[in-house]
Amino acid sequence: MIARISGSALLLEAGMTPQQALDMMLRGDEGRNSRQVAMLDAHGRTAAFTSATITDWKGHKCGVNYCAQGNTLAGPEVVDAMARSFESSTGPLAERLLDALEAGQAQGGDRRGVQSASLMILKPLAIQGFGDRELDLRVDEHRTPFAELRRILNAVRSGEILSEANTRLSAKDLKGALEKANAAREKSPTNDNAWVALANIHLQMGHKTEALSALTRAVELNSANKKQLLRNNAFEALHKDPEFLKIVGSD
Repeated sequence: MIARISGSALLLEAGMTPQQALDMMLRGDEGRNSRQVAMLDAHGRTAAFTSATITDWKGHKCGVNYCAQGNTLAGPEVVDAMARSFESSTGPLAERLLDALEAGQAQGGDRRGVQSASLMILKPLAIQGFGDRELDLRVDEHRTPFAELRRILNAVRSGEILSEANTRLSAKDLKGALEKANAAREKSPTNDNAWVALANIHLQMGHKTEALSALTRAVELNSANKKQLLRNNAFEALHKDPEFLKIVGSD
């Protein structure tokens, strides 16, 4: 399969349209009767193929910059919902794709039920297999894989926002750092690192009560923070504070 993907990329690079490249690939593919495949190029042009012999319901719907397709689905309403979602959405690509997956699932999704979900975003102009993954998330053997995938994606975004908070903190922009740390916490309330960052910023702003409250939540979410906070120089000023020691279990 990797060889076929590489071959199609070379055909697109040679100037073929997705439809021309797909037609050529299928002509030389002895297993085409069991295939369902789509191609998109850098210009937003698309092409798709769904074999008539794979499991119903099967089909696809493509537009500029996207193709929605599947087999063993509840019906055509699944890909229709995915297409409508993508066409009407804005924002980061990963979130738009997950929205589309959830829209398809809301219309019945795979008629056998749910088991897994994944998102893969590749970097532009990257070499396949050499640092080409911008985002690669997968959930397997889960009763609610789409919800779990959303939780993981939000945790990733929370971490990205925390990096921005740290940049502002290094620049002594405490107000800006606090704004970003709050945004990270809101994006993923169960991210204990966001609560630790909030505590650090509050402490530097002289907000001891808020800092201790954030540390309490960080420990509730991850008990390993009890030892980590004692090693964290950011909280050295609290190491003899009775309230802090109670939080970390050293009172």
